[in-house]
Amino acid sequence: MPPTVETEVKLYGQLRRYRPEGAPGAAHQPFIWRLTEGDTAVALAHQLGIPDGLVNAVAVNGTAVDLSVPLHPGDKVSLFPPSAGGETRR
Repeated sequence: MPPTVETEVKLYGQLRRYRPEGAPGAAHQPFIWRLTEGDTAVALAHQLGIPDGLVNAVAVNGTAVDLSVPLHPGDKVSLFPPSAGGETRR
């Protein structure tokens, strides 16, 4: 069985509702999550019960990365929902 790794996860916007019950701290604060070594942000989102397509962007250790990048022990992962709004030009 592959080893598990701990990552720090922070959810933004509407993703905060998928914060695990019992995770310490407020909804806007990061929490620790255990993953199987080599899991990706997509796997993390599925484990948290976040529906497909609701994670639009991910940052690992402060750098924007592809959703399929493998995560490593100690990574700080931020998950972002699609943004809305903006200006429409005609």
